[in-house]
Amino acid sequence: METDLSKYIGEWIAICHKEIIAHGKDVNKVFREAKEKCPKERPLLTRVPNKEAMIF
Repeated sequence: METDLSKYIGEWIAICHKEIIAHGKDVNKVFREAKEKCPKERPLLTRVPNKEAMIF
């Protein structure tokens, strides 16, 4: 998946079929919205780190 995630920094995103289908600060709301949009699949939930986060 090659997507610019800069507009989601600090938020949770839900991915289904290689597309971002929901995002926000509250993981529970993001999950519920994702399940409504993609009910037969299990969406991938991940948090987009802040710019200051270091990844090793």
